[in-house]
Amino acid sequence: MILPLSHVTRIGDRFHIFSALRYRNFRWFWINGAAQAMAQGMQFLVLGLLVLDITGSSIQLGLVVFAYGIPNLAFALLGGIIADRANRLRLLISTRLVVSVLVLALAILKITDLVEIWHIYAIMFLLGTVQALNMPARMALVADLVERKDIMNAVALHTMVNQTGQIIGPALAGGIIELAGIGTTLMVNAGLYLVGIVFLLLIKDLPSRAPAPKATLLGDLQAGLQCIRSTPILYTIIGIAVAFAFFGMSHRQVLPAFTKEALDVGAGGTGLLLLGAGLGSLLGSLILASLGDFRRKTWLLMGSVLLLSVFLILFAWSPWYWASWIIFLFVGVMSFGFFWPLATTLIQLNVPPQLRGRVLSVLQLAPAVHYLGALPLAVVAEIISWPVAITGGAAMTLVVALWLGSWRPVLRRLEA
Repeated sequence: MILPLSHVTRIGDRFHIFSALRYRNFRWFWINGAAQAMAQGMQFLVLGLLVLDITGSSIQLGLVVFAYGIPNLAFALLGGIIADRANRLRLLISTRLVVSVLVLALAILKITDLVEIWHIYAIMFLLGTVQALNMPARMALVADLVERKDIMNAVALHTMVNQTGQIIGPALAGGIIELAGIGTTLMVNAGLYLVGIVFLLLIKDLPSRAPAPKATLLGDLQAGLQCIRSTPILYTIIGIAVAFAFFGMSHRQVLPAFTKEALDVGAGGTGLLLLGAGLGSLLGSLILASLGDFRRKTWLLMGSVLLLSVFLILFAWSPWYWASWIIFLFVGVMSFGFFWPLATTLIQLNVPPQLRGRVLSVLQLAPAVHYLGALPLAVVAEIISWPVAITGGAAMTLVVALWLGSWRPVLRRLEA
């Protein structure tokens, strides 16, 4: 249950930026988020380098990421239905345990020198399936841990700790790879997922939800989609998020190939770039958390998309590593620092609790399509060049954002 303020610890009372940390269960969830984010940040860097080590092909890397994205897209809506029917906390624990086993299996294959490219395809497909079931429950659970007035702060703090993990994870992975190799790094990766499960087990006394009406899976899905169709702010924000992810963020999944070809750096340099993006995301999240439940969320949402496009174009054509690092920091501010927590918060505030998992699963299509966008990006890069490929994606992000700006009267009427 969400404890009344008189029974909540005083952590965060003096600092508005940490107000959601007053809630004990949210604190455990927050710490779990750090371990999970660190593990996931390591995972994509390590697997990207492993694919390049085996095949030397940017297209193969794009296909591997595509294999991860397909089940993310195919099963995201099912994940939302399950999140509204099942115990969300137990679902999170189960999915994290499966991920730990899959990463550990890949680590053993690498250490024993048995790993082949098809192993990576298979494991990435399974990881994508599990992620599709995990993310709607994870996003919906945030609002179960705090009171409504603290949802914006909780989402921002959750994003902040995720970005802290994303800062540490790739940098740690790059260092361990240099010292001990990819196999050992994957073992550490699996261990971090297991550590995160411990903190989920400490969450107790969650609030009860109104029971979902008895319906078929199709009926549950239709209820979630009807909620979106009948609420203009929901389908507007989800549309922006999907375009933002597919055109603007797919570069992250093939970054090792870009840095190797365009900037001539390896694991360490790629890890530092992701460190910069993570620092930017952390900075953006801290700014959002400090603002509290402010007005004009949608204006900042649109502005972050427009500025992201500009910074991506600068990043694509920068010939200097440290200039690229600084630009990528601002990419982090605009993307996972501002845009994603704002989009998630606006959805959370405009959906009834019993439908939250299903509606958030549709928002989860955005991360899914950014994995799918990695393949066409890699193909264009292989045929033409990486700068042209990333510039094209940034330009499309800008065009779609400007077109969706015509929805701004809908956004302005929202006073969330």
